Amino acid sequence: MTFTIRPMREDDYAQVARIQQSGMNTGHATYEGEPLSWDAFIGHKIAELTFVADEDGDVLGWVAASRASRRDVFAGVLEDSVYIAPDAAGRGVAGALLDHLIAEATEAGYWAIHSTVFPENAGSVKLHRSRGFTEIGVAHTMARMNYGPMEGRWRDILLLEKILEGGPAYPEYRERVKD
Repeated sequence: MTFTIRPMREDDYAQVARIQQSGMNTGHATYEGEPLSWDAFIGHKIAELTFVADEDGDVLGWVAASRASRRDVFAGVLEDSVYIAPDAAGRGVAGALLDHLIAEATEAGYWAIHSTVFPENAGSVKLHRSRGFTEIGVAHTMARMNYGPMEGRWRDILLLEKILEGGPAYPEYRERVKD
């Protein structure tokens, strides 16, 4: 690897937003059409679980976690976001970032990570499956796109989940799925 993974900082955000916008431009990254301000972005994330892949000051990609639900009973369940600069594709950046998030989340005591992915985003689906995420369902016509090449279309999303090995729920989970 020629890059390092480190915590995201506010001064990274111009590059982070540019990478996110490139994903948004495909129409297969998110329902949102433009990046939020730094304050709004970090306000929706768990700051200690936001990371960038840095190569000599250039952000190649980023990963962040947010709470999957505001309900306290689900406080250990995260939702991830992973974005990679187009020119960093194929270099192992996405896998390294997601691996780092999984390790840090497990260490912090979280027990599951969920991901919602457009089925057309084959790269994200493949990445998550390669890291042990399993498909738990499809939400049909979840929302209508309001921008870009998919504007006006109702979109499905795949729901993927990873129970964190070493997390507090893992022993019971393994017992239930061993058959």
